Amino acid sequence: MKPLFQTLGVLLAIYVIYAIASGRVYTKDRWKGATLERDAQPGQYWTVIVIYAGLSLALYFVF
Repeated sequence: MKPLFQTLGVLLAIYVIYAIASGRVYTKDRWKGATLERDAQPGQYWTVIVIYAGLSLALYFVF
């Protein structure tokens, strides 16, 4: 089971790098999804990036 979570952690890390490069990140917003853009909502954008990066590390090292 551990390789599955490590793979998910790596895939999420790749998505975080892509989101930083593109300036857009997809996140959950109540009952639907939302796309945050770095230029329009920088505070929310970087908060989601940090949370996703932390989750990626946790998936790889903890689970």
